[in-house]
Amino acid sequence: RAGRAEPPPAPAPPMISRSPSMSQGSCQLQGVVVMPRTALYDRETEGSPIARLGGEVPVTVTGFPKQGSGGRARIETGTGRGSFRLSGYMDAAKVPVFTERDVPVVAGHLWIGTGQQVVVLRSSGGQLRVSKTLTSPIDQTFTGSAPCSSFTLTQGTPPGWNVPGGARGYVLKQPSVDLYDGWTDDRNPVTTLRRSSSGNGILLWGIERHGGWVHVVYHADVIIDAWAPAKELHPLPPGETMDQQAGSVTQPGSPRLAPAASMQLVKTSKAVRIRLNAKDDDPTIGYIEPDTDTYVVDTMAGWSSVIPKALNVLPYGDGHFWVKSSDLGS
Repeated sequence: RAGRAEPPPAPAPPMISRSPSMSQGSCQLQGVVVMPRTALYDRETEGSPIARLGGEVPVTVTGFPKQGSGGRARIETGTGRGSFRLSGYMDAAKVPVFTERDVPVVAGHLWIGTGQQVVVLRSSGGQLRVSKTLTSPIDQTFTGSAPCSSFTLTQGTPPGWNVPGGARGYVLKQPSVDLYDGWTDDRNPVTTLRRSSSGNGILLWGIERHGGWVHVVYHADVIIDAWAPAKELHPLPPGETMDQQAGSVTQPGSPRLAPAASMQLVKTSKAVRIRLNAKDDDPTIGYIEPDTDTYVVDTMAGWSSVIPKALNVLPYGDGHFWVKSSDLGS
């Protein structure tokens, strides 16, 4: 009816539990992550970008791709208060996922270590299939699977490891070496370990010998417990070690903004609908949650263009986040 006020926006639905869980066979992870600059899309395939994420973003990943790599993960930003809350899809490979415990590659002999950032390839039956690519001192990619509870969005510190007493250092004589699950005739291959062309080489620790075989262990980004032919290894003098180049971890920086003098900072007192266009019939793409510090960039005809003070969820390209000015209470 003419003159009737628009009803207040409904509150945003409650956030998903913080515990890693399974919903229809899909893993769910939640946390505040340092997100690389990436687009958030409105659909799982193709679709249009609705926002740009970057810096520290509170997110809940509600689903990873179920087939193959290169798909998109379904995510929701926000915590319930103090954030811009949008739901959409982003490149699954860009979701910062870390191992919370060792992930088996070859059971009993080869693992991706705890506290390592991995790339999610797909999800199935409450498990994630992930990969870890190394460039130095090992140059290869390792792939393994583990239950959802083995992963987190929070970067931790890898556990330390002490070299066993009496162990002797070995390095590869050739660019690669075949590793096995034992030294007897019925042994099975574990992996072919490939040395990087840069760096000082791979330092393996030998803990026992049988005939022409050495039982070697390695603890870093990956964990190895296997047997190698002694003829393929060069033993270091007893007690001697070597420097190894540690893998680097790159953290994207958070965005910064010098606000224009004309920009007004407001704090929301309720959930406020966000639209991509300043029109009543435009779909709601998300909410500004209560208690969110929000910059008002521009105002026209009862609508305000807004961005979060945190600058972690921004309009894509030349777009805008539009809200009813009256909903801001300004």
